[in-house]
Amino acid sequence: MKLLVVRHLNGIKPAYDSDKEVFNKMPLNEVFEIEYTKRRNIKFHRKFFSLLKLAYDNQADYRVMEDMRRDLLIVSGNYDEQVCKITGEVYKKAHSINFSNMDELQFNEVYNSVKETICKWIGVTNEMVEEQIEQYY
Repeated sequence: MKLLVVRHLNGIKPAYDSDKEVFNKMPLNEVFEIEYTKRRNIKFHRKFFSLLKLAYDNQADYRVMEDMRRDLLIVSGNYDEQVCKITGEVYKKAHSINFSNMDELQFNEVYNSVKETICKWIGVTNEMVEEQIEQYY
């Protein structure tokens, strides 16, 4: 069961009225295991795509942005290795950045690793990229 909570100085409280009913059914003085994840921020997700657009507009190697995105994820270490069951060939498959596949903390790591890869590839500084993203974002 998933329950959204907010940490306050007095303890943990349900985040929404819909979570309150479940929260109130939890027995007092019991131990519960809670998995901490931070919900994704749509503005940060859009910033990632602004980063990709900036890179795409400043390169000449790719004709399709999706191909560039896939390669950037792989080169920055955000991939899984898979084996083709027919040929036995090992290949890299880029991680999905779908909201349901990672939380905000994981996505932040992906963003930073892709940005670092872009800086090296295009030959610009992190500061230059951040400044330019503001025009796209």
